[in-house]
Amino acid sequence: EFCSVRNDSPRWASAQNLFETIRFLRESRSAKEFFIVDDNTGERKNREETIEAFCLIAKEYGSSLWIIVQIGLESAKDAELLDAMKKAGVREVCIGYESPIDEELKAMRKGYSSADMLKWTKIYHQFGFLIHGMFIFSYPAELGIHIPVKKKIERYKKFITSADLDTIQVLIATPIAGTALRERLEQEGRLLPLEVAPWSYYDGNHACYVPADMSIEELQEAAMEIMKHFYHARSFWRIGARTILMPIDFLVRGWPAWHRGWRNDIKRYGGYILISQWLKRYEQKESFLKILSGIFSRAD
Repeated sequence: EFCSVRNDSPRWASAQNLFETIRFLRESRSAKEFFIVDDNTGERKNREETIEAFCLIAKEYGSSLWIIVQIGLESAKDAELLDAMKKAGVREVCIGYESPIDEELKAMRKGYSSADMLKWTKIYHQFGFLIHGMFIFSYPAELGIHIPVKKKIERYKKFITSADLDTIQVLIATPIAGTALRERLEQEGRLLPLEVAPWSYYDGNHACYVPADMSIEELQEAAMEIMKHFYHARSFWRIGARTILMPIDFLVRGWPAWHRGWRNDIKRYGGYILISQWLKRYEQKESFLKILSGIFSRAD
């Protein structure tokens, strides 16, 4: 409902085209890291070409490259695809979890539950992929469904911990032009006028609609609260502790487990610094919340 990409038919590149692109960049730029930006690498309509592309890459480079892809959660059921990705050097997968709340998943038309999400996440971990989870906080559920904001935040935190995600991104639902979500919110009279939330605010960091089960100020701040819970200053000390304990941890759990934890703590501390800098700039230049609080006291 929220995505404009799926409203159009994509144009497919061939397996050979993707392979030749990677080989050109490898030979001309000594490139070793690649981010394949397709919206969904495991798209069923082009599955065979995708597997063939990864087989060509694996044949030429083995798993020596570091490849990041965007992929749908349900592709966890496709063991052949995941195996081809692994052999070709895919190390990280970016997955749009969107929400761990079943009522919101229904409104999004995702077609599965939060329990399915945890089950499929486990499969990605079994293949050894690092997972970047992308979420949309407080997706506008159908009118009449009310979940307290504190309960929503706790469900997000619990799910992220249970899924053992490596990195996350939590944004506010954005009613992008051309989507069914925008049409629905417009019909319900819940879109903020453009003089309050102009197009430049449609970046996932600003509330652009009136929520049904919380104040608009709570919506604006809740996503960042989840991010700050995940990316925290404590990771700095954990980096040092993991480094000191590395010989013991290496003997007990092995290199992959130790390195993943060490890497993730570096990412979390780096995320903490970025969030702190963003909030500082936001507080200095933004009067957005003041504008909102002057217009809305609480959304009905």
